[in-house]
Amino acid sequence: MQSGVLLSWMSFFSSFVAAFAMAALVPVVRQNLDLTKADLGASGITTVVGAIGARVVIGAVCDTVGPRMATSGVLLLIAPCVFCASLIVDRGGIIAVRFFIGVGLCIFVCNQFWAGTMFSPNCVGTVNATCGGWGNLGGESLLER
Repeated sequence: MQSGVLLSWMSFFSSFVAAFAMAALVPVVRQNLDLTKADLGASGITTVVGAIGARVVIGAVCDTVGPRMATSGVLLLIAPCVFCASLIVDRGGIIAVRFFIGVGLCIFVCNQFWAGTMFSPNCVGTVNATCGGWGNLGGESLLER
């Protein structure tokens, strides 16, 4: 049971690192690709659109195949997109890559579903809060110190 909780929040952590790493690199990416503020805004919006759309779908996927398989599938989907972030050469590339990386943010739903199925109702709220909090550290770990 403990390994399931560990894998749950670590996968959520990984998806947050993937999603927010690009945001931390915006000054460098903007300069190297000669992007405007509108281009960066569009890429940020597509990240949110990807996350919202995927969260709507992933609940049914978790019900069908289970949270472990859904999490694995999403991580396998976004891994090539994270790699492709290093190959971006224009505005369309950053928008496409950030959309698919945004899809990875749906792992929050898998995380909560997975942790929620492992524990009894008298402690599941604490477990969900702990898993969600540790997973959210993936975005906070990239903050400038």
